[in-house]
Amino acid sequence: MSILQILESIDSDTKRTHKESIVDKHKNDKLFLRVLTLALDPYIQFYIRKIPDYGQKNTGGTPKTLDWALVELEKLSTRQLTGNAGIEHLRNILGSVSCDDGTVIERIIGKDLRCGASDGTVNRVIPGFIPSYPCLLARPYDEKNIKNIKYPAYSELKADGLRVNFHVNGSTVNIYGRSGRAIDLLGHMDEQFIELGKQYSTPHVFDGELVVVDDNGKIVDRKTGNGIINKAIKNTISDEEASMVRVQLWDAIPLDEFQAGMSKQDYKTRFEKLLLATRRWPCPSASSQDALVEKLKGNAPKYWVIPYKIVNSLEEGVEHFELLLSQGHEGTILKNFCALWEDNRSKHLVKMKAEKDADLEIIGFNPGEGKFHGQVGSIIGASSDRLVEVSISGFTDEVRRWITDNQNSLLSTIMTVLYNERIKSKTRTGVDSLFLPRFAEFRSDKTVANSSKEIK
Repeated sequence: MSILQILESIDSDTKRTHKESIVDKHKNDKLFLRVLTLALDPYIQFYIRKIPDYGQKNTGGTPKTLDWALVELEKLSTRQLTGNAGIEHLRNILGSVSCDDGTVIERIIGKDLRCGASDGTVNRVIPGFIPSYPCLLARPYDEKNIKNIKYPAYSELKADGLRVNFHVNGSTVNIYGRSGRAIDLLGHMDEQFIELGKQYSTPHVFDGELVVVDDNGKIVDRKTGNGIINKAIKNTISDEEASMVRVQLWDAIPLDEFQAGMSKQDYKTRFEKLLLATRRWPCPSASSQDALVEKLKGNAPKYWVIPYKIVNSLEEGVEHFELLLSQGHEGTILKNFCALWEDNRSKHLVKMKAEKDADLEIIGFNPGEGKFHGQVGSIIGASSDRLVEVSISGFTDEVRRWITDNQNSLLSTIMTVLYNERIKSKTRTGVDSLFLPRFAEFRSDKTVANSSKEIK
């Protein structure tokens, strides 16, 4: 069975158990495992934004093997060949293999096997096979977690966009979402982040949030903005759309420490260095963000440090939270001065927000009834440990039709659900549900759902 046939077999059924069984069946196939690694490992990138036109395939005789092609792809991932030379090299590879193998290579370059199998799918079958991309996360506000915050502390605006990391190493800029998937902004940020990187003596990762501004320089709502940014993940963003993306920054971590999953310097040191490195564009208050965005239009830097305030007590933190909430923002995050950057949900960061949300894995679909017969009625979402499960409906007709047409590709991906409380399931023993669940968005930037411990 060819690699493409294996992928098509995985894609032939939306059930998670089916997909995992096919991966398990071929887990000893070295070529298949290499394809999985190249496509799903977040640390392997090919630095080509678009598949080049390679005309008619295999005009030179017997096609070369997929194994040969994967070896040749290393010249792109190791940056032995870049720019036009890299594009020509990929064009040559694609023109030298069979049609089926060319399709596999295109999916590898796009970091998407298009069969509904994610790194989570593979790791459930072969634990730890695909490395996870590091990410520092905050804990939710509750009586236990808030006791970990020591004052004075930073109270920062909780950004309402899409998490991003800018890896800056000399003249090389790579942009990744929180799951490690590449984000292609068509070079609009590169020059400015190269200049920012020069303020640091070593390669650094700049941690922050992507947002989108409209023609008037005002930040658009999250749903609209993330819809545009998701195009940068799928390589479908236009030049005009990419030019409207901005970055709110809150951290800068040495690249080697980021990859190791732990920093050596505390947050106060890192944050003050970031403020110094971006001193030309001082951090605004949250209420003046729109004015700052207006000022930053044109050729000025398209980034700014996240609005913040130093608070000396929980009472001051709550006051800051309520102020930002009254201005239409989502909430705040309290951060200890002593916090190290770590690949974990840190006890030193606590998020304060009015509405609860959970990132759930899509594990199935319920059929529609009545006017929705023949379509998806609801999406079944679950926590990573399957101890919280809920059905989500209430879609617009347009979204429902899109979900119905894309069930295979949506299975095992992540969606964000808003809710009021976690409750006991009325139909299943030992499983909880969510009260008044509402669909928020699909998260192409995430591959791992929240665990039941993270859902309050």
